[in-house]
Amino acid sequence: MSFTSEVKEQLLRINTSKRCCRTAEFLAFLRMSGNISLSGGPASIEQQPGILAATGSAALARRYFKLVKELWELRAEILVRDSQHFKKSRIYTLRIPPQAEVRQILQQIGRIPDGNPWSLNRSFAPGGQSVSKVFNGECCQRAYLRGAFLGNGFVSDPKRSYHLEIVCQDVYQAHFLLALAAVYQLNFKLAERKGRFLVYCKDSEQISDFLNVIGAHGALLQLENVKIMKDTSNNVNRVINCDTANTDKTIDAAQRQVQAIKRLAAAGGLSGLSRALQETAALRLENPELSLLELARLFDKPISKAGLYHRLQKLEKLAEK
Repeated sequence: MSFTSEVKEQLLRINTSKRCCRTAEFLAFLRMSGNISLSGGPASIEQQPGILAATGSAALARRYFKLVKELWELRAEILVRDSQHFKKSRIYTLRIPPQAEVRQILQQIGRIPDGNPWSLNRSFAPGGQSVSKVFNGECCQRAYLRGAFLGNGFVSDPKRSYHLEIVCQDVYQAHFLLALAAVYQLNFKLAERKGRFLVYCKDSEQISDFLNVIGAHGALLQLENVKIMKDTSNNVNRVINCDTANTDKTIDAAQRQVQAIKRLAAAGGLSGLSRALQETAALRLENPELSLLELARLFDKPISKAGLYHRLQKLEKLAEK
């Protein structure tokens, strides 16, 4: 099961008795996945609108079929057909036949503000309404975002990447969704792809906040666990890389020092050095693998790391001469 499916399963387990929230969720689903059908021909005076909303989830279709019956007592049915895509799956279409009561739903989503069905487009749009005027309260805003994600949302597996998107049928829906997301300080982006508009986000923190807003707390915990594991792994890799780089530098420096001391010895230059430099040269030749700190601990008289570094630099300069 994909991560998107897991998130949607968790959302489908959320039940509320508040009519306003159930209505907001259902209307968001219609805006993302619904289309309008009209009864009769162009000459029909009593033309009535109907609604078709498709989904790949049987549970989602049943959820909104039940809502249509409970909220508006409308006639409705679920149609099932095989998908035409390569992956074998089924498409479940919630069909609300043309009937007078459908106008009530369309008016709530701003599609027939003047009551004239001839002004209908084939997709739903919020009709330019501001966020504050659409919802009864903050709970309905969360329900709307939940319905939008259930209708046409996707979130990638956080183990692979951080990406969340909701596909909108037109730019009006997209801007309305952006405005609503901004209420929760969610800075989502907008892109167009094949005539549809994507409201998307690739920031892990923002995706976590969105999952929290819509009530997918189980998925939120999964994402946070993956983030912790990734951060820990990245930190370990940084430490290992840093240690490896330091080790390489230590080995290179020690080899350079050993070669310089050997050149001095071959030229007979060690005998004329001070006792301190002779001791330093002898200890470095005997311990070419040790770091400066480890080498400094071998001296009879205590010496600092900086002091040892200056002695070895002096030996290298003498070897160059």
